[in-house]
Amino acid sequence: MSGVEVRKIPGYGGRELRVSLEGAAGGRLALVFPGLRYPPAAPLLYYSRKLLLSRGWAVASVWYEYDTPAFADASEAGRFEWIASEAGLFWNWAREQGRAELALGKSLGTLAMAHLSGASPAFYRLARVWLTPLLASDAVASAIAASKSPELLVAGAADPATPPELLARLERPGRHLLVLPEADHSLETADVFQTLSLLNDYLLALDAFLESL
Repeated sequence: MSGVEVRKIPGYGGRELRVSLEGAAGGRLALVFPGLRYPPAAPLLYYSRKLLLSRGWAVASVWYEYDTPAFADASEAGRFEWIASEAGLFWNWAREQGRAELALGKSLGTLAMAHLSGASPAFYRLARVWLTPLLASDAVASAIAASKSPELLVAGAADPATPPELLARLERPGRHLLVLPEADHSLETADVFQTLSLLNDYLLALDAFLESL
């Protein structure tokens, strides 16, 4: 993570939580909430961060480590408590780093965003990018449905986490919906060149969304 300032802050249950900050101090701040096995260095989030930085944003990311036996063995309620706790810790730390204006979450990261949407009025007002949101979760679906902020929702047409009937319920003015054909939960297909084309389509949509803010 060249050029990224990495820190450790207290995490859930006495653990350490790794966070990072990159970009110009004092600028607009975007927050990145990654997926379970999809860290901020993974393609969608890596290029999202690069695009934000190219537009002069600072980017704060959380590098939580949930791909562990402790997390896997926890109950559903226990996992959500863990996610919610560290989402709050990251949010509190990030607010000390700059003026947060945007949150971008991928998959499990949308659970963290959903929790913060209900727990913090300041977070509720942020613009948001939902990448492959877990719409089967009532918390995520309700957080998106209730939001009045500018939003970009990105889904794969072949992703079971975002079935068309649930996506259709979330359409509204001010919410930009991008469904990528044949894309799975990683917004990829079996064809590497098609995958790169879909990544380009996503980045163009993100760039237009950022331009509108």
